[in-house]
Amino acid sequence: LKRNRPNEKANFIAKRLMSDPNKPVRLSQAITVVGLCQDMCPEYERLERIKNNEVARLEYTGTGADRRPAEERMVKKFRRSEAGAGEQLPSDLRPPVVLQNTTTYLLKTLLDEVDLTEAQTFIWDRTRGIRNDFSIQRVSTIRDRRIAIDCFERIARFHIVSMHRCSHPNKNGISSDYDWSQDREQLDKTLLSLMEYYDSSRAQYRSANEAEFRAYWIMFSMQTKSPDIHNRIQNWPEELARDPKVQAALDVHATASNVDDYQGPFAQGTKHAIARTNPRHFWTLVASNRMSYLMACVAEQNFYLVRKTALKAIWRAYRQGGKTRPEDWSIAELVDALGFDTEEQVQVFCEAYGFSIAERMDGTPFLDITS
Repeated sequence: LKRNRPNEKANFIAKRLMSDPNKPVRLSQAITVVGLCQDMCPEYERLERIKNNEVARLEYTGTGADRRPAEERMVKKFRRSEAGAGEQLPSDLRPPVVLQNTTTYLLKTLLDEVDLTEAQTFIWDRTRGIRNDFSIQRVSTIRDRRIAIDCFERIARFHIVSMHRCSHPNKNGISSDYDWSQDREQLDKTLLSLMEYYDSSRAQYRSANEAEFRAYWIMFSMQTKSPDIHNRIQNWPEELARDPKVQAALDVHATASNVDDYQGPFAQGTKHAIARTNPRHFWTLVASNRMSYLMACVAEQNFYLVRKTALKAIWRAYRQGGKTRPEDWSIAELVDALGFDTEEQVQVFCEAYGFSIAERMDGTPFLDITS
């Protein structure tokens, strides 16, 4: 297969199934590659990885002496477009239907066999490869775009659940190589691609789940510091902007925002124009039936920001000579105000900001604002 690789490439170029990377071509004459691989993993990669002992644990079958690579369980790895890596051939790329079947295998079949915490790293890489195959082929027909939207929606849900369940290594048994920031980065890219698919396909197709993912994007965008989010929403169809999920997400965005953190892509940012910081309303909203489980998982990405803002407000009230006294805030009261589950969590959080925990005359622990 390796010796035949150059001939295979030349044959694809001759049949105009791919462009010759050594010849300049006008953009208008560029050839869009169409995937021909009908398996979850191309044959060339399967054999290469078996030869190099690069088969993932979840791609094996059997145990002990009977353990062997199972080609039918192998899924194409994500591959960077790097100099010297060689261009991917049509036989390396999976067409949309195969990508959809592969997504189903990863997020349904495989997760019926093993827990998410065991498969997270594997699925994280393989779904990235799925998105890359879609990107290279630049799908354009409505049929293929519908498939792409379906895959990207399911992949986005995977990242949302993964970020919630796998962010506590010692608690959920996740391997130490889990990286929350990388999970977040791929969710960001997945949602961005979804928004582009929604916008470009609107005239011919609208996903029944669009409002759900627009809501995720709104809440997630708080961490990307997008000051023009409300301007963008004004360009959405009215029925989409008024959807209950979108409205709930906007409420989360507003109550979690503050006027302290600067917004925008430039070093000289601007303060949030419409923030109505209200931590208590934020926690009530997250716990309400307006929020689905996945919406609450996305809102969780803002918990730290809301807690920091609430703690800063308490400190400012004391520093500015208000009615707040050094002993006003007991640790038990801060459990609700900061959205924690236990007093121990409150203590760890406050101490991380340099505050001390003291005791009242009756032994009740409180936040020592003067510290």
